Amino acid sequence: MSDKIFSPPSEEVRTKLLARSGQCERLVREGDRRAITGVSRTQWWTLERKRAAPARLKLGCNSVAWRLSDLLAWIEQQGA
Repeated sequence: MSDKIFSPPSEEVRTKLLARSGQCERLVREGDRRAITGVSRTQWWTLERKRAAPARLKLGCNSVAWRLSDLLAWIEQQGA
């Protein structure tokens, strides 16, 4: 896993990533985020703090989620 800073994809790139995966944009909760990325909660938190992974979106007092397109872009960046 790279520690380079994650930069959110443009709307055009988001559209291409989602089309390639055959999915629509949606918010992904922790369990799905872990399944999609294969990264543990603790390791992901560390990557977020280093700005090397997409930041969570706060939905409420005790709930967070991530944009699916951000996760797909992050996975693609890891392969580069």
